[in-house]
Amino acid sequence: MEYKTIKELCDLVVDCPHSTPTWTEHGKIVIRNNNIKNGRIDFTSPSFTDDEHFAQRIKRAIPKAGDIVITREAPMGEVGMIPEGIECCLGQRMVLLRANERICDKHYLLYGLQSQVVQHQISWSEGTGTTVSNLRIPHLEQIRVPYVPLDQQKKISSVLYALEDKIENNRKLNDNLQQQAQAIYTSMFINSADPAWRQGHLSDLITVKYGKDHKKLSDGCYPVYGSGGIMRYVERPLYDKESVLIPRKGTLNNVIYVNQPFWSVDTMFYTEMRLPNVAKYVFHFIKSKDLASMNAGSAVPSMTTDILNAIEVAIPSAQDLEKFEKLVSPLYRAVQKNNIQSAKLAELRDTLLPKLMSGELDVANIRF
Repeated sequence: MEYKTIKELCDLVVDCPHSTPTWTEHGKIVIRNNNIKNGRIDFTSPSFTDDEHFAQRIKRAIPKAGDIVITREAPMGEVGMIPEGIECCLGQRMVLLRANERICDKHYLLYGLQSQVVQHQISWSEGTGTTVSNLRIPHLEQIRVPYVPLDQQKKISSVLYALEDKIENNRKLNDNLQQQAQAIYTSMFINSADPAWRQGHLSDLITVKYGKDHKKLSDGCYPVYGSGGIMRYVERPLYDKESVLIPRKGTLNNVIYVNQPFWSVDTMFYTEMRLPNVAKYVFHFIKSKDLASMNAGSAVPSMTTDILNAIEVAIPSAQDLEKFEKLVSPLYRAVQKNNIQSAKLAELRDTLLPKLMSGELDVANIRF
């Protein structure tokens, strides 16, 4: 099989400035490592800088739609493509790639960078026989990508993009379902709050527990959650009941609801419920809080159990919690169904990717 290096396939390979941007509440978007996951860049919780620092960060190259961003350090090798209509710059520890469209389809390159053969090269230096902790430009430029003619690249991209499109549609559906559930929460517990409800603290509703390191666990079927979502699947769960996961380090507002056996990393808290039918109420309550503003860290945003336990909260009656549970449970079941379908589509995509790129499977034989 033929291969070409990233240097051969790209018109542009440039790293970002190594300085930390000045963060602002509004302004120009800065892409950060935690925005890039599963082959896409998530702009739902963006970070910002001002015009002056934005101008400094685009001196080497102005990112444009279709450019690919790859992370240089942990998590290393995550990739995503800049979409249309987004003006942005890169944060630290990233490289910008621009495909040479005369010989390389940009979507094909995006998928190729996610393939096992490329990811292995990203994490392993063949010249020294050692693992790599920092992806440097000279190493990146020499990474080899399976190469087929441009027309074949476009056909492969169209098949994989069809799967990605289904996954993205499910994500949008789930966002809408979550918004519906949040609207019900707001209606019941904010707009129509009962003054007779007891006022308490979050510790009255949950017990906050520390996640644990997962690196020594073997692969399996149980999801491992970090602040960006599922990181991998392992042999056994840390907890097997309904829970709300809260970041302990990093991006503090990425709160996650889970209703399946799971493992939580050591930079995430998980929670045990102290009352019946309270998990979804707790999730929406915490989601409505700006946890980032409660940051207890300095260099790295941090959350503590003391801060979480002390948050004041209204404690609705058992009847109101049960009513809320019945109203939103169908929405949550639909989200879970979409997630299961997306996981199967992602598995199919990952199975097809090496077979299509190697020529083992003819793209003409693929039907949906």
